[in-house]
Amino acid sequence: MGDTMDDASWFQPRTDNARWALPADIRARDGFDGRDCGWVEQMRPFVRHFSQPGQTVLDPFCGFATTLLAASIEGRHGLGYEIDPRRAGLARERLHRLGLQADIRNGELATHGEQARADLGLTSVPYFGCGWTGEPAAGQLYLEQDYAGFLRGLRRVFYSLRGVLADGGYCIAMAENIVIGGRRFPLAWDLARILDSLFVAHEERVLCYPRPVSPLPHALAASNRSHEYALIYQKRRETIDLQATAELLRAIEAAGFTFRLYGSLAGWREAGEPASGPPPADADLLLPADQARFDALLRWLVEQGFELSLWGEPVKPPVDLQCWRDHRYLRADRRGRDGSLVRLDLACVSPPCA
Repeated sequence: MGDTMDDASWFQPRTDNARWALPADIRARDGFDGRDCGWVEQMRPFVRHFSQPGQTVLDPFCGFATTLLAASIEGRHGLGYEIDPRRAGLARERLHRLGLQADIRNGELATHGEQARADLGLTSVPYFGCGWTGEPAAGQLYLEQDYAGFLRGLRRVFYSLRGVLADGGYCIAMAENIVIGGRRFPLAWDLARILDSLFVAHEERVLCYPRPVSPLPHALAASNRSHEYALIYQKRRETIDLQATAELLRAIEAAGFTFRLYGSLAGWREAGEPASGPPPADADLLLPADQARFDALLRWLVEQGFELSLWGEPVKPPVDLQCWRDHRYLRADRRGRDGSLVRLDLACVSPPCA
């Protein structure tokens, strides 16, 4: 990639200019010896292509400020959150030596991002199982002892990023699948599932790095781990297929399930189709607080090809009524082979619907 981003599905970042490299003395003061410091040239094409000069690029996992350095080089404002105070200090020092400035804030975006605003979210995520040697801090994902908790932490941060990202802004996250103890963890694909629940997916790029290779003994599956994925998402409203949604609602009634339609689709219908304003992004249904009927509806939806989730986490029936209430709604999505979407957000009402 040069000054513009082409349509190749993969690229090999240029080797960083020596001027942008993490100084050796700063690297030596990091508990990881700076081994997770990214390439400036990895980030620059994404900064150029997905933001405009003068806009704000936010990195919720700031680390050594590589993304912020790339943003500054490209004439953007950098905003970073770094949960480890020592690394935040090293990042500020790195930029200061280059005569550059960026807003680096201590703490996690999920708990300290009230005043933040960004036009582009761009980051490389931390990796599970790294054995953090720095100071402990609440929310430090390097300290997560189990993979499920690590993924919940990622979702918490990207949920917060969605809240501060401008409408139409892009969220680009870089990650690779990892191997720990001879077992593969599909981190990049699990991250994509998290982002799918928060943003609209567009594309991915495969980033390839020059690393040595050697002959592989027969039947051994190891690799040199020389690539990662740049997952490209956008904050925007999706719209549902109105005809398919209307047919589904009639089918739900015909199957004997009771519900009340409310929200954007109900308002759209009341205004008379087509109404002014954006088309609905989902169909909101209020359902009776009846465990047996709720589970029966969920099983019926699964039979119709729907995927179910609670705040982005896939679920299968039965789903406990209290868990459903605690999450406020359960989402059911069905995507057609033409790319169309039918989306239901199922909420609980008590007493039961008439």
